[in-house]
This record gives sequence, structure tokens and C-alpha cells, in this order.
Amino acid sequence: MIKKLASGYYSKMLLICIITVCTVTVSLFLLSSRLIKEQEKNDFLKDYDIVISNLSAILTARQNSMANTLAPVFSSESRYQTLCRLYREDFSPDSSTNYSIVQMLGEICRYDQNLRGILLLTRTGRLYQYSPAYDTITPLKLSQNTYKMEPYRLRVLSDAQLDSLSSEYEKPGDHVYGLTGTVFDYSGDELIPFGQMILLYGVSEFSNAIADSHLNESGVFTITDKEDHIIYNSAGEYTSPEDLILPDITSVDGNTQQTSAVRRMLHRDPYYHAWTGSSRYEYYTGYQVPASLVENSFSQIILAFLALVICLSSILLYVVTLRTSDRKIKTIQAGMGLVGQNNLDYRLPVPKSNDEFTQIISSFNGMCDELQRNVEKAYLYEISQKKAELYAMQTSINPHFLYNTLEQIRVQIMKGQYSDASQMLLLLSKMYRNQTRRNLYVSIGEELNLCENLINLYMYRYGNFDYEFIIGGSLKIYGIPKNTLQPLIENYFVHGLVPDRDDNFLTVSVQPVKQNGENWLEFYIDDDGYSISSEDLAALEEKLSQPVLSRNEDNGFALSNVNTRLMLVFGKDSGLHVSRGFGDHGFRVTFRIPPMLPETLGSPQG
Repeated sequence: MIKKLASGYYSKMLLICIITVCTVTVSLFLLSSRLIKEQEKNDFLKDYDIVISNLSAILTARQNSMANTLAPVFSSESRYQTLCRLYREDFSPDSSTNYSIVQMLGEICRYDQNLRGILLLTRTGRLYQYSPAYDTITPLKLSQNTYKMEPYRLRVLSDAQLDSLSSEYEKPGDHVYGLTGTVFDYSGDELIPFGQMILLYGVSEFSNAIADSHLNESGVFTITDKEDHIIYNSAGEYTSPEDLILPDITSVDGNTQQTSAVRRMLHRDPYYHAWTGSSRYEYYTGYQVPASLVENSFSQIILAFLALVICLSSILLYVVTLRTSDRKIKTIQAGMGLVGQNNLDYRLPVPKSNDEFTQIISSFNGMCDELQRNVEKAYLYEISQKKAELYAMQTSINPHFLYNTLEQIRVQIMKGQYSDASQMLLLLSKMYRNQTRRNLYVSIGEELNLCENLINLYMYRYGNFDYEFIIGGSLKIYGIPKNTLQPLIENYFVHGLVPDRDDNFLTVSVQPVKQNGENWLEFYIDDDGYSISSEDLAALEEKLSQPVLSRNEDNGFALSNVNTRLMLVFGKDSGLHVSRGFGDHGFRVTFRIPPMLPETLGSPQG
């Protein structure tokens, strides 16, 4: 189909333009769609970016305000020393000491409503838990799998890390995280760390911040430390860091951390993510949002529709234009073909549209009008010239024939055969009565009758020959130029008849043949008289190819005359062909003409 549509030069150029338009349209659509999708994604994730900033701000604020939170510890020297004794001596406090410490820790918890409890971890490996709900301090058995204590460093402990401190640890909420502070002796010149105080905070403030944003619950917000310990996860996944979907985490110094969870994430559904880190406290806040939540906007649908319409319209315009032009071109070609077949009366129908093809058709019709006028003038002139030439050539046969006939009559008179001479004069008068008729074409039957009169004339001079006409009755109606066979038969009596033989024989036969899908009438004039040499045969062929009226010699004039007239009337395919007869004896002349009636040959169209 494409090969047919792009078969011409201009159709190829038009096809290239259409392809270019479609390619540019699709490229612009893809680029615009990508930019719009990126903008919509950014607009959609803007609220998520705000939330992770808020979550990071909450945790940072907790860490920054830890000193204020622990202000009750340092407000009383005696209470702080009592706390240091607990860390330093690892003793079981009495009721007085216990009350003082509980009161101090209670004040810390009352200072911050999100504080769920406190853990006291000594350097010697003792662990105590203060519970605001019971307002008591409970000693716990420290687990062997504990983290390394780093004094003077503010750390964030995840829910899982807190659970690993002790099997006796009673979690004050579903999920908590811890902030660590160092308890040290600052009474002397040297700071001596005694242990750590771990403030236990609930994650409800994170959940409340997310709930206030009214975002889709499919998004997951996560806070982790640099070792992927989960401090907070909005989906409630705290137990195993490997089960959490974590993207590549880029730290503040530009290093990228890869986790097993990150690698497994590649086999899950596509999602968008963003992370922000704290260089001071070494934690990361981020979110993971399924990509399916970002839906295609109406503008993308409009763009896709417009791109499709432009492409389809361009293709449709190309096909319609090409089909219309192809139809008009075929109409013009068909009209040119008809005119080329001599149908000069045909004119192309002029369409109503005023386009380039209409101008071409109008110009073509005008050219045909002018051509017809010129052809009619030239054709009528050619017909008149053709008839004049044909008539001149036919009449040129008469003196030649008359000379031969009178010579035969003279011979008969000299022999004293006056009756034969009289009969010959009668036959001659019949033949010349026919010659006076100015018709140029006769039927084959009429031509054979004239030939028979000629043969009868020669019988008075030569009685030692016989003849035969072989032709079907249905073929005699077709036309032939007058005096076509007569010179060929006369040529036999002048050049081919053997006087001292009694078996001279002349045959004239006509038979229909078909060649290359065309019908012909094939003529054979055969005799068994004198043969012709190869040199004379070649010379005769050369004479037949020359214009008969331009020659001065008489030898071969009759054959050249007939040959020229046949080609003048029927074309070059109807010229004479000469050869030896059967068995290299005698002489043969052949030619062929199309089966046409005399009336058709005599008409201007013939």
C-alpha cells in the first residue's frame, strides 16, 4: 500500500513531509507529556516533602530541647548528687533516696507530655526503668546484646534497640524511641561519665503530623538512623530493618549507602521517594509513595488527543490528496491514451474544482482541439496525395500492359490467325473498359476475373501452360488495390514461361493466416518456369526497396510498382517477398494484406 502511495516523486516528498509532521508531533507530545508528568509529580509530592520536613523538624526540636527537658536534674545540687550516687555506687536506694530520684524523674516527664518514661543505664551495666504511670523505679536485667555506650554523644535509639536492652523492659507504648544523654560528675576538674539517661518518647507526634496533612495512607514515612534502625515508620514496620522498603540513602557528605532492602525494592512496584538527613544527629527522614497514586491529568489526555488528531488528520489528508490526484492523473492518462489511438474527438471532462489538474485538463483539451484541426488538414491532404499517387501508379501499368498485348495481337496477325487476333482485341477492350473505371479498390473475386481475361489473352500466344486459382469463396469479398495480381501474372509470361515445355503451370492461392493476434490474407503466386539466380534475386530485392517512380529502367518495374502500392495502402508488413519455388525451381511471389472490404479501403478511415 505504501509503495503504491509513494510511487511518484511528489508523492514521496509529500509522504516525507507527513512523516516529519507526525514525528515532530509525537516527539513534542512525549516531551510535553514528560514535563507535565514531572510537574504533576512534583506538585503531588510537594505535600510529602513538607511532611518529611516537619517530621525532621520534630525530631530535631526534641534533640535541641533535650537540655531544657533535663533542667530538673540540674535544678537541685542535692538531687543531682543523689542521682550520681545511683549511677556511681549501684546501690539499692532507700525510701528517701528513691523518693528524691522519682520526684526528679517525674518532673522531667511532666515537663514534656510526649515523654513516656526514662531508662537509667550505668557504666557498670545496671539498668533501671522509670514509669510515669506507676511513678516508680524498677531495676532491670541488662541483656548481653547491648549497644556500646558513647558518652557525651546525643543518640537516637530505635524501638528495636530499646527492646534489645532487657527482656524485662516494659514498653510504655506501642512504639517509642529514645534520646540518650550522659550523666557525669562535674564537681571536680575532670568530667567523669557515670552512665546514660534514655528519655523514652512516643511516636504519636509523628503520626499526628502525618494525619494533619491528610495525605494518602499508601505513602509510607520513615525515620531511620545511619545503620537503618527504624525510629519511626508510619506503616508500623519496626521489627526488622530488612523488611522495610528503603531507597538509596545519600548522606550529607555525599556517600551513598546500599542496603539489602534497597536491592529487594527493585523487584517491587514502582514508587517515588525522597529523603532528608540531619548532619548533626545522623538520622534520615523520608517517604515512599507508589507511583500509581500520581494519575495522568486531564491536560495529558488533551495533549494525547491533539497529537493523535494531528497525526491522523495529516495521514488522512495525505491519503485523500493522493487518491484524488491519482484518480485525476489516471483520467488524464486514459484520455491521452485514447487520443494517442487516433480518437481525436475525445475530450477530458473538466471538473468543477479550480485546481492545477483543472488547468492541465483545460490546456490538454485545447491542445487536442488544435491538434485535431491540424491533423484533419494534414490527413485530408495526405489522403488526396495518397489517392493521386496510387492512381498515377495504377495508370502507369496500362501503357506497359497495352504494349505487351498489342505485341501479341501483331504476332497473331502475322501468323494469319485473324480470328484469334479479333478475339484478343475483344478481351483487350473488356479489360480497358474496366481500367477506365476510376475506382482504386476492387474485391479479390473481381481482381481474379481480370487476371483470367489476361491469362486468356496469353493463351492465344502460348498454348503450353495451365493455371489454377485456389481461394475459398468466403475470401473473395475482401478488397485489394486494383491491378495488384495482374502485373505479377504478366511477369510470369514475360520472364518465367518456358516456350519449349508443355507442362508450364501457374498457381494463384489465397489463404487466411493469424500472426501476433492479427488476421491476414496470405497470397502466393507460384510458377514452375525459369528459376532465378541468387545474384538476380538479391538485385531484385534491392530494387523492390527503392521508390518505383524515381527509377528510369523498365526491368522489374511491375513488381516494384505492386510492392510500392501495397505498402502505400497497407503498410510495410504488406510488401512483396520474392524467392525460388519448390525444389529451387520456378519463381514465387508472396505478400499479405489485412481482410478489409473494398468499401472500407475506399473510405477516408481506410
